[in-house]
Amino acid sequence: MNPHNTHLGVLIVIEGIDGAGTTTQTDLLVAWLTRIGIPSLATREPSDGPIGVVARKHLGRHLDLASPEAEALAFAADRMDHVASEIVPALERGITVVADRYYLSSLAYQSLSCDMEWVREINRYALQPDLTVLLSVSVDVGVGRFSGRARLERFEDDPDELARIVARYEAAVTALRADGEAITVIDGARSTAEVHADVVRLAAGVLAPRHPGADLTAGRPPA
Repeated sequence: MNPHNTHLGVLIVIEGIDGAGTTTQTDLLVAWLTRIGIPSLATREPSDGPIGVVARKHLGRHLDLASPEAEALAFAADRMDHVASEIVPALERGITVVADRYYLSSLAYQSLSCDMEWVREINRYALQPDLTVLLSVSVDVGVGRFSGRARLERFEDDPDELARIVARYEAAVTALRADGEAITVIDGARSTAEVHADVVRLAAGVLAPRHPGADLTAGRPPA
């Protein structure tokens, strides 16, 4: 079990570049948890909180932050507000929280222009997840999935930049694993059902210690 999360609930994070399917897999996992009777909450970052609104405006090009450092600090501030106002209160009530992105995203995206160790430092008080699942897809797959959107967000309109983000994800995963974090990389380019089956299998592994009486095989999609 994760020694950093002493709450009753489990914190699971779904990560990946734009187009990897993080939102879809977050929603599917929460739906499965609901079906088997485990209280759960789907959430996202940037959050819907007051600082998250600013970060989302920045991503949507409705607002420009003055520097890469300001951007990184805004995402970190939103994360701490998100942890304090939504994630920890849910975990304290025994609710499993499934987050669509968390600080691994900051280490990948914000370290394009900022030192990764500094980005880690400003996020070091964020609660460590019990499990992070990184959906690995190529830039071509990611772009193919979001290219039909009417308006692209920041980071989505430059395939070369997305390729650099993929490399930053790999570096960040290596760094966090060296510190003992539970991060699993899976092939996100497969069908939605195949990816979901893997996500459920991994989630069941961290849920079992806190839900010894739950049937974590019920309703599980075929592998």
